[in-house]
Amino acid sequence: MKNLEELEKKYAELGREIEALKSETNYPIYCLSKVDSKIVKFTSLNRGIIVKQGIFYDVGKKYDRWVSHTNSEYWQQLDVCPKTGFYDGQLVWAWNEEDTHTRRLKFYDTENTSTYYYDGNRDGYVYDNYEPYEGNWPSWALEAFKTLER
Repeated sequence: MKNLEELEKKYAELGREIEALKSETNYPIYCLSKVDSKIVKFTSLNRGIIVKQGIFYDVGKKYDRWVSHTNSEYWQQLDVCPKTGFYDGQLVWAWNEEDTHTRRLKFYDTENTSTYYYDGNRDGYVYDNYEPYEGNWPSWALEAFKTLER
């Protein structure tokens, strides 16, 4: 009976992969790993680059044989802001025009095209400028990401 369940799971996964290949998927797609919390920016079904480190790999690791982004047991697809291209919860530098000597490190809120509030709730502050944070995330940001309102 267990073999039948495993085959049904594999069949369902293949069906999702076929549908993804048939449809005109708009890449990039950002997915959060349910296994180790990394985020991968997919450029095709199995190809992508790590944009938020997990337990095993650092930011910048490219791989062309990831578990396909259609596998919902492994990945959670993240919303992407059509205006900025940032994924929900992305760590960004934010500042206003008059802020000539400071930048704030914030989490981006795609639902409200703003940043998350200081306590992790949505609909925080809107800034004039945003740039993506690059590199491995600081430990405080890795922990805070887990608690964002979703």
